[in-house]
Amino acid sequence: MNEKFLSVRLFFTKYLRALIVVGIVVAGIAGYATYTHIKKAPPASAFQLLTEIPEELQGSTITIKKLKEEHFLDYHNMFSNIVRENMEFPKNITLSYTIMYLKSELKKMNANKMIIYVVYDNADNKLIGSVAIREKNESDPGQCSCWINENYWGGGRIQEALRLIAKAWFMVKPYDSFVAQVRLWNKRSYHALLKAGFVDTGDYFYETNGEKGRHILEMHRKAIMP
Repeated sequence: MNEKFLSVRLFFTKYLRALIVVGIVVAGIAGYATYTHIKKAPPASAFQLLTEIPEELQGSTITIKKLKEEHFLDYHNMFSNIVRENMEFPKNITLSYTIMYLKSELKKMNANKMIIYVVYDNADNKLIGSVAIREKNESDPGQCSCWINENYWGGGRIQEALRLIAKAWFMVKPYDSFVAQVRLWNKRSYHALLKAGFVDTGDYFYETNGEKGRHILEMHRKAIMP
């Protein structure tokens, strides 16, 4: 009787030990799987990107609105000789030229190659400029462009426009930064970019003759969406 009891006791002891070992192994595998899943999971920001840019974003002095055909005439009227000279556009342009140009920009935006907004002054609700960011392009490495009609220079309008479009860009794009280029002689635009939060990379775009042509500045996501 005692030997039979002892035999049964040994059997259950071995069985219990086996269950404990199996439990430890399973728990270990489960723990490793959970750790691996967490470690390989994409960053939270990857799930928060929007599929489309906002129709408009409002700041304290200006509001940017997604470019539409209804803006073409006001765009042309505010796209002055001084602005075009700074942007290196032709000295004299027609409304047809502006419409053709803006339609090509809209086509690029619809193809997800760029985003472009017009800038409205909050005080008088007039279109006073435009701001755009393009995907990287080896033939035209500068990604960002912005202009404000000279009658509205000052007051931080261009800096606010740049920061608002940067916010829209980072809402829909996974990139950590984008770049802007500015001619060495264009000191006003250079300092406006710095005030907006761009950082001078210390690099230059070189002309075909080997001379320095443009500063290269960079806007980082953390400067806009920390």
